[in-house]
Amino acid sequence: MERPSNRGSELWRQWQRTSTHRLHVKLLTDAATGQAYRAAEITSATEAVFNAGNFRRAGGCVAWVLPNGLDWLAIFLATQKANWAALPLDPGFDSHHGQELALQLGATHWWDGEALSPLRSAGHRWQDIAVVKVTSGSTGQAAAVPCQARHLLADYRHIRAGMGLRPRDKNLGLIPLGHSYGLGNLVLPLLVEGIPIISAGAYTIAQIGEWMERYHPTIFPSVPAVFKLLAETPGSQSLGTLRLAISAGAPLPAEVAQRFQQRFGRKIHNFYGASETGGICYDKTGNASLAGLSVGCPLPGVRVKLLAGRVQVRSAAVAKSHGQHLLPDCGEWNRKGELVLTGRLGRQANLAGRKVAPAEIESILRALPGVSDAWCGVGVRGGRDFLAAALETTKSIGELKKAAAVRLPTWKQPRVWLALPQFSRNARGKIDTRALAQKLGV
Repeated sequence: MERPSNRGSELWRQWQRTSTHRLHVKLLTDAATGQAYRAAEITSATEAVFNAGNFRRAGGCVAWVLPNGLDWLAIFLATQKANWAALPLDPGFDSHHGQELALQLGATHWWDGEALSPLRSAGHRWQDIAVVKVTSGSTGQAAAVPCQARHLLADYRHIRAGMGLRPRDKNLGLIPLGHSYGLGNLVLPLLVEGIPIISAGAYTIAQIGEWMERYHPTIFPSVPAVFKLLAETPGSQSLGTLRLAISAGAPLPAEVAQRFQQRFGRKIHNFYGASETGGICYDKTGNASLAGLSVGCPLPGVRVKLLAGRVQVRSAAVAKSHGQHLLPDCGEWNRKGELVLTGRLGRQANLAGRKVAPAEIESILRALPGVSDAWCGVGVRGGRDFLAAALETTKSIGELKKAAAVRLPTWKQPRVWLALPQFSRNARGKIDTRALAQKLGV
């Protein structure tokens, strides 16, 4: 077949415009080495990948596993130049498991960093799809979320307006670029407005402080676990010119936000979104994060309704028919018009004929002194449900039970307890719930 038109996708055209007016700006910097790349160098790397890939047919879908950096950005832009769908996978995968998942999700090709090879996929139709996000949703199984360029661009408009992003900002890009969070807060700002990224695929907490002082980023989108370590790790770390710390991917405990502010004099801003919808709510002041009571108000351009307690999102960024999506998340509005998440559909325990959502117990346990995070599961013994709780804390189980007894009636108190100094998390900042469930026996 003929090589597809070099007009490319709308994301490619956005990059062409940006690379022209931000010609001399260092748009991508490798935080570990200090190597910086301007627009012409990024485009040159993209052309090399495009030529090596030999994109010959329309409507393909390329999957890859790469850490943040120039190689990641080059294959991403090459897919957009070819008008193919990009399917970036979690950088934690090895090549074998990455290709297995790519096949499962319907990718037609695999990029190994040097060459493009075909996959024997089921043959999904990827025409007009710019990016395929990967989500585990409420099932725990990986699922594809095909997004057109217009969905991603609309999401960026909402984020930009809600967070007040501007071209003179700099992002410290440690979250994976291919996750929905990374696409909306790092990749699209770079492509559309040339907001530079200081990137790294791996890092230590000490390096974050060093990079803040060396590169002077103004925005740091990250996850609660990283903010927790920053607030607790001894040393003379400084946040330099940072003006915006954004937390997403998992609930941000109020205690973490409070410690962070006490140490650095800056608030953390909660950000709530989903792969299917893009950004949903944002805590503009940071006050809700300190109180630990909400994820903020809907972003400009995003409409949120509660249908039987479930969160429904309607916006131009929603990658679903009719621009709306009903999430498994449940919530309620507080008096300030902020969304308070109360749990997820399907997670309920029947305790002596009374229903209780584990998310309710998690919220109460997370607010206990000395607890930075909590997870609650439902087990079955002798045909009866019971609650099992894991807490991220240095306190003893005896101390935790005593504190919880003040806030929970006896029938809502977990039967099984586990105290850990730190939970295992994935790159999205989400708790490894399977590991906790196994340890708790649920």
